[in-house]
Amino acid sequence: MKNINDYIQNPKVKIEYFQTLPSTNVYLKERAEELCEGAVVIAGNQTAGRGRFTRKFYSPENSGIYMSILLKPNFEGFDATYITTLTAVAVSESVEKLANKNTEIKWVNDVLIKGKKICGILTEGKIDPNTGKPIYIVLGIGINAFVPKGGFDEEIKDIAGAVFDSFDEDLKNRLTASVIDKVFEYITLPKQEILAKYKSRMSFLGHPIFVIKNDKKIPALALDIDDDFRLLVRYENGKEEYLSSGEISIKL
Repeated sequence: MKNINDYIQNPKVKIEYFQTLPSTNVYLKERAEELCEGAVVIAGNQTAGRGRFTRKFYSPENSGIYMSILLKPNFEGFDATYITTLTAVAVSESVEKLANKNTEIKWVNDVLIKGKKICGILTEGKIDPNTGKPIYIVLGIGINAFVPKGGFDEEIKDIAGAVFDSFDEDLKNRLTASVIDKVFEYITLPKQEILAKYKSRMSFLGHPIFVIKNDKKIPALALDIDDDFRLLVRYENGKEEYLSSGEISIKL
């Protein structure tokens, strides 16, 4: 059976694999300044995986893809939203090709299959205060490749899904390689091209949602995604707002 390196197309990618790590993002951030762009850390499982808003990311052994990618792009500022959204597109397209399943993206960074979350993305970085350019960006990606033995934890079993219907290590390796290659490809594409791919997977636009603020769900209508990947919403009182960060839930 081929391993991940056999499927990787980008020559700059150098993979370091661990059976267990507390967190691939933490491990890579601690070494990011001394490593070259293209360093990738993959773990068989994480004991302290993190998602957005410092939430625990469920990372059971052998059922998921848990990896962090080191980027050192030559552009101004640290646009975490843009890096996150292009990664969501990379995951979506890779899943659609290899699993032959339709995907959706829930703003900002959740990739869904039939309404169930199969991927989360956490983007972190460090900026040079003199130039305003990123010193590094660490891109954490967690994908539920398979349903874990015994099923998902009770607290997420109703919202979590998996990419593949049965265990297949080769498909998992191919998916991992495809996502890595697409991230490096997409970071070079025009922003408008990524935006079009991103919006095409947002089936909730034009539909009622909840905007979550301070643990409260506020009813709103999702109107559009702008050129900076902000979500335009209209509240029940008629007020409109561009959201550049935060969280939404979809009304069922």
